[in-house]
Amino acid sequence: MEIVIFAGIIISLYISYFYFHYFTRPNPLPGPFPFPFIGTLFQIGVDPCKWGEKNLNDSIDLWEFYVGPFRVITIRDAKYLDKIYLSYNEAKNLSKESKFFKRNTAAYDEVGILNGIVLNSVYHKWKRSRQFVTKVLMSKKYHYGFINSVQNIFKEYEVYWDENKEVTLDFSTWVYNYKAQVSVMTVIGQQLYNLPSLDLISKAASEYIAMFAFLVFVPKIVSRILMLIGFNTMKKRSIFLNGTIKNVVQKRREEIENGSPTNFNLLDLLLTSNLLNDSESIKGEEPFTNEEVVTNLAEITATSIETTSSALCFLVYNVAQNPSVIEKIRAEILKVFGPDTNTIITYETLGRCHYIEAAIKEALRITSPVPYNLRILDGEESVGKFHWPSGTWFWINHHRIMNDPNNFNEPKKFNPDRFLDEEYGGTGEFKNIPKNVYAPFGGGLRICPGKNIALIELKLITVLLFRKYNINLVNGSESIKYGYRSAQQMVATVITELAIL
Repeated sequence: MEIVIFAGIIISLYISYFYFHYFTRPNPLPGPFPFPFIGTLFQIGVDPCKWGEKNLNDSIDLWEFYVGPFRVITIRDAKYLDKIYLSYNEAKNLSKESKFFKRNTAAYDEVGILNGIVLNSVYHKWKRSRQFVTKVLMSKKYHYGFINSVQNIFKEYEVYWDENKEVTLDFSTWVYNYKAQVSVMTVIGQQLYNLPSLDLISKAASEYIAMFAFLVFVPKIVSRILMLIGFNTMKKRSIFLNGTIKNVVQKRREEIENGSPTNFNLLDLLLTSNLLNDSESIKGEEPFTNEEVVTNLAEITATSIETTSSALCFLVYNVAQNPSVIEKIRAEILKVFGPDTNTIITYETLGRCHYIEAAIKEALRITSPVPYNLRILDGEESVGKFHWPSGTWFWINHHRIMNDPNNFNEPKKFNPDRFLDEEYGGTGEFKNIPKNVYAPFGGGLRICPGKNIALIELKLITVLLFRKYNINLVNGSESIKYGYRSAQQMVATVITELAIL
C-alpha cells in the first residue's frame, strides 16, 4: 500500500511540475493542450503538421505541440530559417555561431551514432565524418562507378519485363527491393548472396531509421531500459547492427592492404581516403577507422534505401499522372540519347537532361520524402520576434513551405517548367523564390551530403524507365498512401499499381 501511495505522490508531483512549466512557458503559441507523459499524441497522432493544416489558420506561421515532455515549435514560413540554416560561408566561428546544429538532446552511442552524421551532435566528430563522406559522394569517380552499377542492376530486373507484353506491379514494393540492391552494390560493394536476403535488408533499413526516431524522442532514462529489452533482438536480425557490415569492412580492408585493386563503391573509397597515395587528402585528418566506416556505411545504406525509393514512387506517380510531362521527358531522352534504348548512359549525358531534372525537383517539392526537419537550439537565440531558451526544439515544416501559394504559383499543380530556365523552355520561376523556401534535402550545415548522388540516381532511373516502357497507373484516381518511418521521413507504403508495357 505504501508503494502505491508513494507512486501516486511522485506522479502528482510530476503532473504539477509539467503544468507549472507549461503555463509559465516563454512565448506561448497556438497548439493542442498537452497531457503529462504523452504530450499531444492523442490530439495529433504521428503527423503533427497534418493536424496544423486542419486546425490552424493559414496566417499562423509558428505553433507548438508536445512530444512527451518536449515542447516543439513548428515553423511554417521560410522567413524564420536564416539563423537555423546558417551555412559554412556565413559562419566565421561555427562552434559559436551554429546554435541550431543539434538534432537530438543527448549523445547516444549505443549504435555508433557518434561516428556518423545523421544524429551526431558532437560537432568535431560530426565534421570529420561529414568531410570524408562528402568527399567520396561528390567525387567524379564514385559518380561514374555508381552510374555503371545502376545500369547493370536495372538490366537484371528488366529481363522479366522484356519477357512479357505487360507487367502489373505495386511499384513501392518493387522499388524498395530494387533500391536495396543498388545501395548494397554501390555503398557496401557486395553481391547480395554475400549478405542477408533483399527483403531482410529492406526491413532492416526501415527498423534502423525508426530506431533513430526512438533515440531522439524518448528520454534517455526510458530509452536505456527499453533498449535493454529489445535491442539484442534488433541486433541479431539487422545487417547494420549484428556485425555483418563490420565483417565486410574488416575483410575488405585486408584485401586492399594485400594489393586488391580499389573499386568505385563507397566502402573502398572510404577505406582508401587519406592514405599516402590519396591525392585529395583531407588536411590534418587521419584515415577512417573501421568503426567509423561501419557506422557511415550503415547510415548511408539505410537512409538511401528509405528516401530514394520513396522519392522514386512520388516521382513516377506524378509523371504518370501527367501525359504532357511524359511526352517532354521522352522528347528529351530521344534528343540526348538517340533512338537506341540500349545506349549506355554516362555522367555527361545525364548532365544534359534539363527537363528530367526539373521534373525530379518538382516531384520533390510537392511530396518530399523528408518533409520535416528537426533542430534543437544550443544556447539562447531569437527566431522571429521571440527570444528562445536553450534546448528549444524547432520542427521545420518544409512540406507546407514548398506548397505555399505565397512561394510558388499554383503549388498543387505538377509543373516542372517552374524549375527550368527560359533558355530551355521553362518559366524561370525557381530563380525568383525566397531563400530557404525550396529545401527537400534540408539546409544549412546539415544539408544532406548525398543530394547530388540522389539527383543523379533519380535522373538515371527516369531515363531507364521512360525511354523503353509505357508506364500507366492501373487506377489513376487512387493517391499514394504514405506513413512516417521516422520523426522526419515520409515513405510511400502503397503506390497505385503500375502497368509496364
